[in-house]
Amino acid sequence: MRPNLLKYFLLLSLLLNVSLLGAAGYTHYRQTRHDPHPFGEGVRSPAPCGSTTQAYPFEKLSLKPEQLSQLREEAERFHESLEEKRGEIGRLRGSLLDLMRSDSPDKKAIEAAVTQISNAQEDIQKLVVAHMLEFKARLDKDQQEKFLDLIAGAMSHLKDGVCR
Repeated sequence: MRPNLLKYFLLLSLLLNVSLLGAAGYTHYRQTRHDPHPFGEGVRSPAPCGSTTQAYPFEKLSLKPEQLSQLREEAERFHESLEEKRGEIGRLRGSLLDLMRSDSPDKKAIEAAVTQISNAQEDIQKLVVAHMLEFKARLDKDQQEKFLDLIAGAMSHLKDGVCR
């Protein structure tokens, strides 16, 4: 009778372990999925350093429904423009790489390609700043303060574009 009791105990232990692994896997899957949000996919901010979840920074701003609808439209246009610019930079980087693959690279053409990439990156920076100023203009004073605090907090986690 003792060996049967041991078999049942081992079976129960195995079932418990499998269910815990399944629950952990499901939780991880749910936390890493991109759920749709009112502002679209592009507004989801990077996860804080060391965190496995991502946050929507504007949720802390207590937006009114009319602000939310106006900002949603602006955000969609902004993210479309941003994706176009990113695509342009990708194409420019590809052409730069093609120039570098040459047996005798044309240094002037490479410098021109680097300048084009730099200009496109500068355009993105200007686009982002303009969008942030438009966003800020739609907020009341308290929301503006929270908004700028969120930006400062996000920037403090980055050093040269990398989490610290």
